[in-house]
Amino acid sequence: MKRWIRLAAWLYPAEWRARYGAEFEVFLGDAPLRWRDLADVMRGAAIMQMTSWMTYWKMALLAGLAGAILAGGIAFTIPNQYVSTAALMIERPDSTRDQVQRALMEAELKLLGHDSLIEMIRDPRLDLYKKELQRFPIDEVAESIFRKHLHVAPYSSFGITGQAFRVVFSDPDRHRAVAVVERLTGRFHQELYHAPDGQTLSILEPPILPERPVSPVRSAFAILGASGGSLLGLLSLALFRRTRTYAVVTMSIPKDTKKFVDRQIAAGQYRNVSDYVRELIRADEERRK
Repeated sequence: MKRWIRLAAWLYPAEWRARYGAEFEVFLGDAPLRWRDLADVMRGAAIMQMTSWMTYWKMALLAGLAGAILAGGIAFTIPNQYVSTAALMIERPDSTRDQVQRALMEAELKLLGHDSLIEMIRDPRLDLYKKELQRFPIDEVAESIFRKHLHVAPYSSFGITGQAFRVVFSDPDRHRAVAVVERLTGRFHQELYHAPDGQTLSILEPPILPERPVSPVRSAFAILGASGGSLLGLLSLALFRRTRTYAVVTMSIPKDTKKFVDRQIAAGQYRNVSDYVRELIRADEERRK
């Protein structure tokens, strides 16, 4: 217990440790110590730190560090997401753009429909959502999870003459992500390639195994956590000082004593006379305890 209390004493301001450190060590050697004493020491350190105007930067630093650690820990509990994509293009001679878009929409409704999603989830070669299927029915997994990570998006690039689109799927497993995109690319190819009306489908970009996850951006989590922690720490400190009540005491002291106190303030021991008196009162209270 003494070891923990000695460590907690380092939370007090350096001026306090220099002035009362020896007395504190004597107290540790004589008094029977309990866990409640450790809590009291830590509480007293927090109060003394928060009553010193020099600790605003310390509060910002410590709260920011705590926020960064907390946000970083949360970020590491979020699984990585790998995104695999493939770009395809539909061409149909003597057809309007609306007709080509309609053909794409019909293929998308068929290949990304409810039954098609369930079929892919049940395919053991894709190995999709095993943990989720233990907690939720397959229909809910298909609509709430699978569909959330799978979509078809427009694709544009220089020199494209037909209706181009991109198949996108994200998953914590990069091999599974590319396997799903490969499966859908093949199905779109079967559905749209060499249709009776001369429609063709060409692959502009084949599915590629993603090398790095796109999320979460853990450095961004840490930066946001540090910023939020610093702001919260400063606001808490300002609120503490604003709401804390002080009794105002008017007193007269001899000129020689005033000169002595002024020398202490000039030497950097205290900020002002009030700080000097508060320190004397705290010391007397500690002795009486």
